[in-house]
Amino acid sequence: MQLWTLDEIEQHAMADHEVGEDLALGVSITRRRILQVGLAGAAGLIAASGHAAEQWAMAAANASDRPLTIDQLIGRARPEAKRLIASETPDEPSYLAAVSSLLSRYQPDEPWAMRDVGESGWSMNTAAWMPPIVLFDIHMRPGSTIHLHDHRHYNGVQLCTEGSVRCRNFDIVQPDGVRLDIAGGEVPGDEDFLIRQNSDATLGPGQMSTLSRDRDNIHHIEAGPDGCKLVDLFTYFRREARSYELDWDGQPLSKNGDTYKAAWRQ
Repeated sequence: MQLWTLDEIEQHAMADHEVGEDLALGVSITRRRILQVGLAGAAGLIAASGHAAEQWAMAAANASDRPLTIDQLIGRARPEAKRLIASETPDEPSYLAAVSSLLSRYQPDEPWAMRDVGESGWSMNTAAWMPPIVLFDIHMRPGSTIHLHDHRHYNGVQLCTEGSVRCRNFDIVQPDGVRLDIAGGEVPGDEDFLIRQNSDATLGPGQMSTLSRDRDNIHHIEAGPDGCKLVDLFTYFRREARSYELDWDGQPLSKNGDTYKAAWRQ
């Protein structure tokens, strides 16, 4: 099973809500908040206005102690994201640290209707899509899980805004005698392979977890006893960026309990 592709993200971002639309009893939209700019639209915006829009957004949010609106958050992060993916030697740790600092100041605006969580117990909305960045809002019921999956060709920062969430991060164990370019999208084939757990943390409000293309790239998310709300900011390096789910039994193979057997879900 594949999680959302960029095509699906764009389609969802374009499916905006109308001003005045009733979302739930006593809750309605008062402003249009989703940035409805796909790849072609973003290119046209930059061509028409140069960097004026980005410079304005950066200037408007230059005080490090002020909350950031969604426009200011994306406006500050996007130029850095574009420089990152254009670099021959991307410094993802520094970029993720900078994005984490920005996301810690993010002040969500109006509430948006979330998809019915249904049997999965969680739902995800596209809050903003301005290539190469996407911002997701995620709601999870108590005890619900987002199963083990990777983040191929993209990195991200996850912020817990309400409740608590257990976040376990893993790396693919490199095969003997073979060196895979994980950041470049090389992964083991259909056979079983090993993953190593790097972190197992419970996040509360204001706490974050990061992943790069080749570090902590696989994770498993489990909501706490009161459920949780999350904000994810992802940066896509390639058009084919997407996530793939993995099957595993959760039973460690190593004595210290950090190595597991996994396979891509068919």
